[in-house]
This record gives sequence, structure tokens and C-alpha cells, in this order.
Amino acid sequence: MQNRQQAATVLGWAGVAPFLVLLGMAWLGGPQWLVDLMLGYALVIFAFMCGSLWAGAMSRPADSPAPLVASNVLVLAALIAVVIPFEWAMAWLALLFAAHALAEWKWVHRGQPGWYRRLRLLLSTTVIALLALAAAVGLTGG
Repeated sequence: MQNRQQAATVLGWAGVAPFLVLLGMAWLGGPQWLVDLMLGYALVIFAFMCGSLWAGAMSRPADSPAPLVASNVLVLAALIAVVIPFEWAMAWLALLFAAHALAEWKWVHRGQPGWYRRLRLLLSTTVIALLALAAAVGLTGG
């Protein structure tokens, strides 16, 4: 990859692809482990994304510690997804991804290049839509 913009774009969409693949395979009647894998992947990606709030806060030490607190609260809230029915877990994670996107927009995006802000918005919106779709179709595994 030639530059950071290309790398971020390719890696960002590569991170979204498993949501689409797992959703498609599970929806087509795949085994229960595919449904479980989708939940696990969503949780891992969400935890990874919450790190952006930490990184943003660390780059501006004079600002409020609010993004650090929000990051921890969001990750802890995501744990609920492992003990509730899959459809509710997907809806809950969609909501948390949306909350994260709002927090990131408020505290992190300032000073980032416009192309990156647009990419993050598009990636987050896509993941939220896929999670909402998984909640709506009520996957149960085969």
C-alpha cells in the first residue's frame, strides 16, 4: 500500500467484510458457531474501536478525560451482549457502535483529515446497518 489513506481504507473495509460474510453465511442456515463467531467478532472489533477514544485523548492531554471514561463505559456495556439473546445482542451492539461513533466524532475527529472522518463515518454506518440487519432477521444457526 502506497500511503496511509490507502492502507486505512483497505484495512477498514477488510474489517467490515467479516460482518457481511458471517451474516450471509449464518442467514443461509450455517451452524450455530457462525452465529457465535459473529457476536465474538463484533465484540472484538468494538473493543478495538474504543481504543480510538483513548488514542484521541492521549493526543490532546490538556482536554477533558471524558473520552477515556466513555471508552471504558462502552466496552463494559458491550459485555452484556454475551448473556442476552443474539437478536438483542446485535441490536445492543448496533446501538453501542452508534454511541461510539458519536463519541469519536465529538472527541477524536478534530484535527484528523477529512478523508479519514468520512471513511470512519461510512465504516461505522455500514457496521451499524449490518448489526441491525442481523438483529432484524433473527439468526439462530443451523
